[in-house]
Amino acid sequence: MAAPQEIQVTFVSGKDLQNVNWRHGPIKPYAVVWVDPSSKLATKVDEKGDTYPTWNSTLVIPLFCPINDDTNLYVDVIHAGNEEKTKPLIGSAKLNLRDVLKDSGRYEEYEKSLKLKRPSGRPQGKVDVKVLIRGPGYHVPDQSRAIPSYGHPQRAPYGAPQPAPYVAHPSTPYGAYPPASYGALSGYGYPYAQQPLQLPQNPYYPFAQQGGYSYNAYNY
Repeated sequence: MAAPQEIQVTFVSGKDLQNVNWRHGPIKPYAVVWVDPSSKLATKVDEKGDTYPTWNSTLVIPLFCPINDDTNLYVDVIHAGNEEKTKPLIGSAKLNLRDVLKDSGRYEEYEKSLKLKRPSGRPQGKVDVKVLIRGPGYHVPDQSRAIPSYGHPQRAPYGAPQPAPYVAHPSTPYGAYPPASYGALSGYGYPYAQQPLQLPQNPYYPFAQQGGYSYNAYNY
């Protein structure tokens, strides 16, 4: 069944991220996004940007529920590494989708610099995103709807009535290993691979929890 709505999220870049790997060197950040915690998508890893990463990754999330005051887009930014005593979670943020609709409506990009925080509420940097909510009249190829995916679409100029649909790269589950072109890190999962999901065995980051992270410490 096709989703009645889709959320297109473009992760542009990060700013002044906290280096959670300071004992060993730079961080290699990637972003994870979801509305439903059972369906998480991830960007590519930025191997070189350190605390100022650039992703330019676009993810499409099917949305089967109506957008109300409690419908949020959740974001985690994570270090792709397994260094000793390094906690991979850099920071988390959330964005209320009702606010996106009020500001931009459908088919208009909403640009936001999200403030990342630790569960304790400590600031951890910012992430620049663009969010577009698509109504049911926007037709994406069936493969893109059925399989979570990422890619770099050739989009119409900003402000166009309806951008042309694109076919994204094949997706892989959050927590799996990357394609060979990225160069794998041993012991900890990169976000992409053409193979079944393999969760990293890391005691500091609860990948397997269905409920995601607690946002009770946030004061928005």
